[in-house]
Amino acid sequence: MKKYKTILSAFHTIYRLTTTSPDITNFISGVCRVYKNAFRTDKVVMVCKNLDGYGFIKIRLEDKKQYLKKGGISILTRRERDILKQEKEIFLDNRLVYPFIFSDTLGAVYIKRRPRRGAGFNDLERKWFLSICEEVSVGLKIFGLYRDAKRTMINYIKSFTKLLDQYVPTSYIHTKSIFRLIRTVGKEMELSEAEIKSLEYASLLHDAGKIQLPSRILKKQKPLTDEEYRLIMKHPRKGVELIKDLEILKPAIPIILHHHERYDGTGYPSRLKKEEIPLGARILAVLDAFDAMFFGRPYRKRRYLEDIEKEFQQQIGKQFDPKVVGVLLKVLKRKAVRKYLHSFL
Repeated sequence: MKKYKTILSAFHTIYRLTTTSPDITNFISGVCRVYKNAFRTDKVVMVCKNLDGYGFIKIRLEDKKQYLKKGGISILTRRERDILKQEKEIFLDNRLVYPFIFSDTLGAVYIKRRPRRGAGFNDLERKWFLSICEEVSVGLKIFGLYRDAKRTMINYIKSFTKLLDQYVPTSYIHTKSIFRLIRTVGKEMELSEAEIKSLEYASLLHDAGKIQLPSRILKKQKPLTDEEYRLIMKHPRKGVELIKDLEILKPAIPIILHHHERYDGTGYPSRLKKEEIPLGARILAVLDAFDAMFFGRPYRKRRYLEDIEKEFQQQIGKQFDPKVVGVLLKVLKRKAVRKYLHSFL
């Protein structure tokens, strides 16, 4: 009975890894532990295509230690290359090999028990092994499909951003430099990789809703009338409408919707204040303002870092979150960051 519970738990764990793993490396590492625990193996080696990059990923569990390698074909042994090439299962007394195939070869797994009395894999274990391997094959295929969909979405974002830059010059943000600041500030504030990625997407699409506004308003050099300003205030919601059905961008929606809120509650569209404003939106508000001041806009000259620091100090607790401003100013004191930013001028 205990063995059956172990195998059922293995199936559930692989399903959970497939649906929650942030990347392919995390998935493979978790799957290797499943094989080791479910089949009481002394050694597990799993090789698969690196769906997050190029080449292969190889993980080996042995003697309670995990070894990870990433790279080209050279990281594979001759036996591992043969296994991938032959695309066939190998069942020996104390060793089991299975190639993960779903339309094409995605990788392979090798498990082994050291020779000792009663250590071989029995028929039932071999059947369980096959079933688990089939589920892992599906998981790897899902990761591959997700990667393809993600690439398509990123290309869409890039194309849409170029169109937005041409139609809405006031929305332009210096991608490379701001991405560097997003990552640096994000790490200082202990954001997860997923939160940082959502901030990057939001920075590209934060003003997407302006594409639905009259161009005469966007290009106007004089102060806006009350009616024109009310139209401008609608662009966050219009931007969310454009992307709301795109799964990969859903975590960026609160950031895009609320990046014009002010810390004192006088912003738009919802007049949120302080911690009511999503953290990502508070961060983007600061970085968007920095971008506008440091690089300038067609209607406004760029400003020096010393002037920008003074402006942020004056707006702490009013327009901006004090903590976010503090982190940005701390980051801007680093020589490497300053040198990198000035390289774009």
